[in-house]
Formats: sequence, C-alpha cells, structure tokens
Amino acid sequence: MAPNFQSSFIPKESVTEEVFKKKNAGMLGILVVSLFVFSIILSAGLYFYKGIIKSDIENLQLQLAEEEKNLDKETISKMSQFSKKLEVVKSIVLKHKVASNFLETLASSTVSSVQFVDLTYSEAKNGDLVVTLSGNATDYASVALQEDVFSKVKYFKSTIFSNLGLGKEGSVSFNLEITVDPKISVYSP
Repeated sequence: MAPNFQSSFIPKESVTEEVFKKKNAGMLGILVVSLFVFSIILSAGLYFYKGIIKSDIENLQLQLAEEEKNLDKETISKMSQFSKKLEVVKSIVLKHKVASNFLETLASSTVSSVQFVDLTYSEAKNGDLVVTLSGNATDYASVALQEDVFSKVKYFKSTIFSNLGLGKEGSVSFNLEITVDPKISVYSP
C-alpha cells in the first residue's frame, strides 16, 4: 500500500476546532450587538413606563370623579346665571347713548344772540345722531356767526340751516339740522 493512502474517511484531526472556530466580530459587530441590547432595554423601559402612566391616568380619573361629587351644583348654577345677566347688562350699558354730551357741546358753542326753541333727535342708519332744531336769532349776522362757530366743532359733521325768515318783533327764525358724530353720545362711566 502506498504510504499516503488513507484507509478511513474519518479525519484524524479534531473537526470541532475548525467548525466552531471563534470569529473576530470587529467594531461593526460590537455596535450592532450594543444597539440590539439597548433596544431591548428601551422597549422594556417603555413598557413599564406605559403601565405607570396608565395607572396615573386611572388615579386622576378617580380623583376627578370624587371632586365632581363634592361640587356645589346649585352655587355653580347661580353663578352661571349671574354671569349671563352681567353680560347682558354690560352690552346694554356699552350700547347706551346719552344726549348730555351733545347738549353740553351745543350750549358751549351757541352764540349769545341765538336761542333754540325746539329740539328733536334721532339716529341715522349709519349710526350718526341727527339733531333737528328750531330757533330765533336777533339778525341774519347772528345766524351766519352761529353757522361759522358750529362748522368748527369737531363732533358736528354737518350743519344745515334752512327756512330762514323774519319772526316776531324783527327776529330771524330758522331751522337747523346737525349731523353729529356718534362718539359724542357714547356713555362712558
């Protein structure tokens, strides 16, 4: 027989050494294993955190239900009704218009030789205050002076004198329509 001829196919050396030979993982392998372990730990932590949060929510719901039982619903109802009434009163007061501011302005800007005998007022569609007056003046020059004074009042948008004529005892009668800025009639406490 030849010296190199093998009579058996079973190797004489240990096969386990080659099969289970330890391989070097390197940096990439260490990183992958670390990330895997970290993700497992993170998942477990999040699972327990979810349980804690769920338990806290249930405790808060129980506390809320207990506090809701302790509320005085009659007092809350009264307070709610009072709040609604207060809002209605506020809206009424803020929309309230007063003529006193206009009358003060009219009195302070009226010429001494002019007197008014009739006054009516109404609100125009655009919100302006429209005041209609009838009056007497000593002469036409007084009416012209009055028109000049009224034209300088900042709250009077327009002044229209009409129906000029001679009245009793030589006086001049006239009608006057004044369009007034609504800001002068706003109530401010």
